[in-house]
Amino acid sequence: MEAVAPLGHVPAFSWTGFYLGGELGWIQTDPKYTTGALLLGAPFVVTSGSDKNGLTYGILAGYNYQVSQLVVGVEADFQGWTVGEIRYTAVTGDFLTAHSKWGGSIRGRLGYAADRVLLYVAGGAAFVSNETSIPFTGISIGSDHARVGWTVGTGRDYAFTNNWFTGVEYRYSQYEAKSFVYPIPILNLGLVGFKQELSNNQVTARIGYKF
Repeated sequence: MEAVAPLGHVPAFSWTGFYLGGELGWIQTDPKYTTGALLLGAPFVVTSGSDKNGLTYGILAGYNYQVSQLVVGVEADFQGWTVGEIRYTAVTGDFLTAHSKWGGSIRGRLGYAADRVLLYVAGGAAFVSNETSIPFTGISIGSDHARVGWTVGTGRDYAFTNNWFTGVEYRYSQYEAKSFVYPIPILNLGLVGFKQELSNNQVTARIGYKF
């Protein structure tokens, strides 16, 4: 009787390792403006806000370490945004334009691995480039200077080979508020000031390669 060759051992899949990838999806920016003014010495306040949908695209890199079914890691990403401009009417009849051009984050991740499926939550620091300006006045805040904030999210990755994975993620981010003041250009009626609070929601599809 011939001896039967033993079956080779197939190691379990592990999420441990460095990875690089890209992401593409939907983003909604939500800037809110609180407008405070002094008109002829009397306070006048109005609040305005709006949101804008657009496209987000970017690159990501990170590292995971798996112990049993627990996965811990860190991930950084950088994104370009096409969310256009958003206009608001101020108490003086001016228009504000707001434009977010890029953003990113550095986040810790904590996940549960069911073989090739990884469910995770993530959170950490976020940054954004947001410019607000008032046309014809020369007044502008932001430009390409980054504003920092925080972000939290959740997602699901699936490894369809030992190296390639894909997934989907939801994220909410909120950034530091900014304020500025300028004189009302009509008959020197007083001053007007704005406080801008900025947040966004996004859903992205991801694909990556694990080394």
